[in-house]
Amino acid sequence: MPWLWPANGRFAMIERMPRPIYLDNAATTRPTESVVEAMQKAQRDLFGNPSSKHLFGVSPKKHLDDAREFLRGTLSAAEIVFTSGGSEADYLGILGSSMDRSPGRVLMATSDHPAILQTSTLLSRCRHHTSVLPVTRDGDIDPETLFDALGTDVRTVALMHGHNELGTLSQLEELVTLVRRTAPEAHIHVDLVQTYGKLPFDLDKMDVDSVAVSAHKFHGPRGVGFLALSSKAKIAPLQLAGGQEHGLRGGTENVAGAIGTMLAAEAAFLHQAANAHHTAAMCELVENAVLRAVPDAERLGHPTRRLPHILSLRIPGTTSETLMLRCDERGVSFSTGSACHTKDGERRDPKKPDNHVLAAIGLDRMAAREVIRLSFCGTTSREDAELAAEILIEEALELRANSPAAGGRR
Repeated sequence: MPWLWPANGRFAMIERMPRPIYLDNAATTRPTESVVEAMQKAQRDLFGNPSSKHLFGVSPKKHLDDAREFLRGTLSAAEIVFTSGGSEADYLGILGSSMDRSPGRVLMATSDHPAILQTSTLLSRCRHHTSVLPVTRDGDIDPETLFDALGTDVRTVALMHGHNELGTLSQLEELVTLVRRTAPEAHIHVDLVQTYGKLPFDLDKMDVDSVAVSAHKFHGPRGVGFLALSSKAKIAPLQLAGGQEHGLRGGTENVAGAIGTMLAAEAAFLHQAANAHHTAAMCELVENAVLRAVPDAERLGHPTRRLPHILSLRIPGTTSETLMLRCDERGVSFSTGSACHTKDGERRDPKKPDNHVLAAIGLDRMAAREVIRLSFCGTTSREDAELAAEILIEEALELRANSPAAGGRR
């Protein structure tokens, strides 16, 4: 088999792997064939504007309403507002609810997704003050911390159900109870991007006002998401335009995207329990293999309250970026964290990790550079997980052997 000498000076074989192994499903998932085919058909046959009253608008409107009604039922929501994705749904839920209320405080956490944290700029323009709460070592808000921050001046509370990098599941029921007891008029918004379709969630039973969902996290299309609202939710529109989406989000509706989201959600809920069991087993397989080979490695996030599909690992003596690239050369793709972090060229604190999540849980800059995230899906095979673990361990051990802490190359 021929060899290449790549730019980084390491030998690499052509076609070293029969197929690449994708372990970055928390960033995005491959849309299913049924989703792609249905969207192609919709783009071709349902091209009419669903707001049009003539013949070409009737069928698109019906398909849009059917998709909306199905998705509404998956969460026991009162209303569904289609958006361009989870980030816009977070913005609409947090900013929309705050704009509908008098100036006050909006609560969120230091480890939250940038889609939540970056609402603070616009909130300040609406004369709202953002209180960013510290988190535990596992990356979630401690109930006592939330309790101390609550008051009658709180207008909106933003919470993440499942953390996108650490995999920690929040103590959502307890947190919601505290808000309802201390700030009963506050709007509770939940980022459900990583948990929708993967774990059961009933918006009504959980007593929250809105949740954000992104289709491409559960094998649906990119550029589509929705905000689910409770019957008592009150939000102001951020984009009036033509008054679509019940006046809450103007613009011609993405009918094909709505259909693709519905089909992906249908499959996700049909196989929810099986996928959760399978992905948890794949996480455990890789975790155990790494800990056997590298005993001082550690899994981040809460040990029991966690998403089934996300594995966050710190492997001392490695650099996550280098480890990721070396494994990627061998056909195993994962990430060093969220794809939504500080962009190149932005000012950074040289003493703190570039990753705000790892800084929030107390890791120093060196430790944060040793963290990788692997995320699985229902189609990740056991063979792929075993091979990925083998390659990850080989590359990690080589990096550790060549690290200055190990005395240089051995």
